[in-house]
Amino acid sequence: MYLTFRMILALHITGIVIMAGTTMIDYLNFTTFWQFADAGDNRAFGLIPLMARFGTFVRTGAITIILTGIAMFVLDKGAVWTQPLFKLKTLLVIALILNGVFIGNRQGHKLRETVMAHAAEFLEYTTTIRESMSQFYPVQLTLFFPDHFNQYDPVQFIRN
Repeated sequence: MYLTFRMILALHITGIVIMAGTTMIDYLNFTTFWQFADAGDNRAFGLIPLMARFGTFVRTGAITIILTGIAMFVLDKGAVWTQPLFKLKTLLVIALILNGVFIGNRQGHKLRETVMAHAAEFLEYTTTIRESMSQFYPVQLTLFFPDHFNQYDPVQFIRN
C-alpha cells in the first residue's frame, strides 16, 4: 500500500510539473509572440502553431493531477480532508482549471483564429485578447506558485 501511494504521489507531482512547466513555456511564447508582432517581425506567425500545441500538455497534466489526487484521497480514506491546507490546495486546483478553461483556452483560440484571419492587420483586432491573456498568465502562474509571486513580477521571475 505504501509503495502504491508513493507511485501515485510521484505521478501527481509529475502532473503538476507538466502543467506548470507548460504554462510557463506558453507564457514565454506569448510574450515573445507580442515582441515579434510589435516589431513587425513575421517570426510571430511561426509561433502560432507552436502555441496551439501547449493545450494538450496542460490538459494531460490537469487530468493526471485530478486522477492521482482522487486516488491518493481514496487510499488515505479521506483523512487528509481534515487539513485546512488540503482544502486550500483543492480550491487552487479548481481555480486553475476554471481559469484555464474559461479564460486561457477561449482567449488562446480567439487569438490564433484572429491572427490567421487578419494576418496583415491582426494587431488592431487582437487588443482585447492581448489584454485578457496578459492578465490570464500572471493569475495562472500565481495559482501554481503562490508563495513565489507575492513579491515578484511573474515575467521577471520566469526570465531570471
